[in-house]
Amino acid sequence: MTLWYLARAAGIVAMVMFTVSASLGILTSGSRDPGRRFWLQYVHRSAAATGLVLLTTHVIAVISDAYVDISPTVLVWPVGSGYRPFAMVVGVLALYGLVLAAIVGAARGRLATSETLTRHWRSIHIAASIGWLLSVGHSLLAGTDRGTPWLLAITLSCLGAVAAAGAYRARSQAARARTPLNLARAGRMR
Repeated sequence: MTLWYLARAAGIVAMVMFTVSASLGILTSGSRDPGRRFWLQYVHRSAAATGLVLLTTHVIAVISDAYVDISPTVLVWPVGSGYRPFAMVVGVLALYGLVLAAIVGAARGRLATSETLTRHWRSIHIAASIGWLLSVGHSLLAGTDRGTPWLLAITLSCLGAVAAAGAYRARSQAARARTPLNLARAGRMR
């Protein structure tokens, strides 16, 4: 039972940490204050790194647990899983997206001189957003607790947090666009 509890807890807390990271990522890219931006990025990256450690723990615990029929091959062929194959596909795709974003994010500073990577950074970083959304879907499809009120509340809270961060950023950008300086610039461009 220990592995089962560990797998569930690590998966749920990983989803929460990725939600914190996603929410802060949305808020960070909209921030113009360098000090605030630094701290938002720091916590954003720390939450993502913690989420990756918990995700690794979740995967190892699930594969090690004898309660479900999930072998290490699920990481390359999730359709062959004996336990909820569609949910495993969603989970593995979430894993791929989150790991891709982490690898590229870790290399971003070292590769900042590359115009190609810098130009494509945002489109590559979308993998993290897709991975986060797929992880939410995985929690709704795969877990043994997926129908319980407490897990549904956590999942809906995760969705709500990212939606609220997105709404705040959109509202801030709209207000910034309506400032007199930006309106004057827009008038000159016409």
